Amino acid sequence: MIFNLTEVQKRIGYDFKDSNLLRVAFTHASFSNEKKGEQNNERLEFLGDSVLGFVVADYLYNKSGADEGDMTENKQLIVSFKPLSGACKRLKLSEHLIVGENVTVTEKLQENLIEAVIGAIYLDGGIEQAKKFIYNNIINKIKLKSNSEPIDYKSKLNELASKKRFSVTYETVAKKGLDNDPTHTIQLLIDGKKLVSSTAKGKKQNAEQLCAKKALEILKKKK
Repeated sequence: MIFNLTEVQKRIGYDFKDSNLLRVAFTHASFSNEKKGEQNNERLEFLGDSVLGFVVADYLYNKSGADEGDMTENKQLIVSFKPLSGACKRLKLSEHLIVGENVTVTEKLQENLIEAVIGAIYLDGGIEQAKKFIYNNIINKIKLKSNSEPIDYKSKLNELASKKRFSVTYETVAKKGLDNDPTHTIQLLIDGKKLVSSTAKGKKQNAEQLCAKKALEILKKKK
């Protein structure tokens, strides 16, 4: 079967040093089962899945500023079925997928193809090239939770306080700097007893939000 290397590389946005590696990435097991001696993309798919997971986790940790819960949610969102098969559709890669006779190219096969392509790019060009492909075609196409409105930790804490019947008080410990660029230190009290304190630049509410976030984490552990 003729494999259009030039067209595929153009759609991926990366030129392979080892062109056979790219062909393997596009070879489904159904074809290799019929044509003995042909390699299929299952091993590359396995590798690509791990590379994708690492790149997404690295991005969320260093670029998004989200907390652990949001990072977990966003990672699941990015590496899920729809974004991967969607990337394959946008790039029209499935047109070049090499399959056996009477095999229908499903969305699942398209998801697997993207992972195999990622694995192949990683082996041929290293992590930076794989990262570039993942950023351009998957991460940057998704609106993450961290890109939405900031979490209102004070409101969440107030809801918990109302439910569990305890009081929440914020006290200003210190204010430093100029009026147009102050730094506030705030302490948070639960039923009149200090639980946490936080310091933040800008509005007093910034430090209060940090206090509320810390308090929620502590109360969650105690629960």
